[in-house]
Amino acid sequence: MNRGIRAITFLLFFIFGLLINLQFKGIILAEPKNGASAKELAAQLELEKSENAKLMEQLANLEAERDMLWRNIGDTLNNQQINELLKMKDYEYLRAGLTAVSGKGVVITMEDAPAKGELDINEYIIHDNNINDILDELKANGAQAISVNGERVMLNTRPVCAGPTIIVNESRYPPPYVIEAIGDPDILYDAIENMPQVAFMRLTNIRIDVEKQEEIVINRFRMYSTLENLLKGLEVVK
Repeated sequence: MNRGIRAITFLLFFIFGLLINLQFKGIILAEPKNGASAKELAAQLELEKSENAKLMEQLANLEAERDMLWRNIGDTLNNQQINELLKMKDYEYLRAGLTAVSGKGVVITMEDAPAKGELDINEYIIHDNNINDILDELKANGAQAISVNGERVMLNTRPVCAGPTIIVNESRYPPPYVIEAIGDPDILYDAIENMPQVAFMRLTNIRIDVEKQEEIVINRFRMYSTLENLLKGLEVVK
């Protein structure tokens, strides 16, 4: 594969990533035009969502082309040293969470209590520390890959509260929260079921369901979030 073509493809890939990031920031930080009605703002938002969807599709196509270039390098040159380097790349991608993985494990579903009682209202809703406690427990018990609402959990992933929602890898999600973990199902199941924090949340009727599953697919980490994920769960402030 021509080196110039590879360089141009990677440059295009980088530029599209920058465009998507700049678009997100422009949408979030932009002030509405004076006198703009709610209907006009809604129409503008829909246009931005449509443009974002096109950019994300183009980015996905570039990623697919990049992956094909990697494969073609080994197949075309048939060089043992290059093939060994490509295997090392695949292994490091796997360790870094940049490759989708599958296997046995557990699925944990968390949802706020349906009704409030005599305790402080904060005791009936799920907070970032509740999710992080479970993530830490999964890691301590050998989970090989974890996701929260489809977002791959990386070394620096720490979900944080944002009003009634949780932000994971810069994407916003309302409850329910679904945590998937690949590892020994029995060990992971017992570890979560025996957590004191889980027992307390259940006392306040916060729903925490833990299920063993034979086949879980956890997607790779994505550097860019969709506009839908950035806006999901936002509250309207009058």
